[in-house]
Amino acid sequence: MNKSFWNGKKVLITGHTGFKAGWMSVWLKAAGSRLFGVSIGRVSDPDFFTVCELPSIFEQDWRMDIRDLRSVRQVMAETKPDIVIHMAAQPIVRYGLMNPAETFAINVVGTANVLQAANETRSIRAIINVTTDKVYRNLEWVWPYRESDALGGKDPYSSSKSCADLCAQSFYQTYFKDEGVGLANVRAGNVIGGGDWAADRLLPDFFRALDAGEPLRIRNPASVRPWQHVLEPVGGYLTLAERLYEAPSVYSGEWNFGPRDVDCKPVSWMIDYLTASAPVSLAQESIANDKEARLLKLDSSKTMTELGWSCRLPVEQALDFCLDWHQAWRAGEALARTRAQIEAYDAKG
Repeated sequence: MNKSFWNGKKVLITGHTGFKAGWMSVWLKAAGSRLFGVSIGRVSDPDFFTVCELPSIFEQDWRMDIRDLRSVRQVMAETKPDIVIHMAAQPIVRYGLMNPAETFAINVVGTANVLQAANETRSIRAIINVTTDKVYRNLEWVWPYRESDALGGKDPYSSSKSCADLCAQSFYQTYFKDEGVGLANVRAGNVIGGGDWAADRLLPDFFRALDAGEPLRIRNPASVRPWQHVLEPVGGYLTLAERLYEAPSVYSGEWNFGPRDVDCKPVSWMIDYLTASAPVSLAQESIANDKEARLLKLDSSKTMTELGWSCRLPVEQALDFCLDWHQAWRAGEALARTRAQIEAYDAKG
């Protein structure tokens, strides 16, 4: 991340009250960016946005639904951002199983609204559309997926993000390419980090069980996931946004941000590491769930070669960061520890 590039840049983040966007916002503010946020509201209670006192770092902080095109247009017109980072989404697989129509509406129609409003805003030079590793047609094979592999998630959430990815590709080819505006779809693996209290995610479930002294319920303990600390993809997104801004025709397209193969671990391994490090041990209760993929890995060769990006934190250190952050939050030091971990991560570059 080039701090001199970001100093003074106007950045609009959709879904800015989310966990991943929160880490990005703290990092961008430290670089001198002017921040504007759009979100439907808090994503959990507690949440990263509140405990890290982030409302104060945004020049404007809108509460709105991205399914409302008129409101999205108004925000773009008032803000006139240089860069848009689209993170607003319905991000939970199991919620999508119970609410498929809502999931498609938010993730597909919402994305189309953001891109249409962006196309009508002349100030914008670069757009990052955050999707997921689950956009790929998962064949449950051992090989990692490349950006050129077929899309097609099986469950409603994964399928909706595949559609959102294709929607962005269409907007780029139809509108942004000829206008010299960069647009990239970024696909990351399972992201972990302090301050994630979302439902039905492994680390948040672990910390909730830890704090409450209750049994930890695990879905699919044998499933292998590409785990990485939140700062890994966030740093990659920001690096890519810089390149998009300066050379849109070169860097527009699809980009994987996945961990090293050695850091793709089964859920059971993650639990063993956490319970060995936490102050108490937790009972485990397995829940069968046949709707989620068992094996999923990303090939980040393109990103490593063309962006010079790679993960800096082994999964063990990423988990240590999570444990450390949670302890700091309990001591009332969440924002200070967030800044300290960003500085420590940055120093590894």
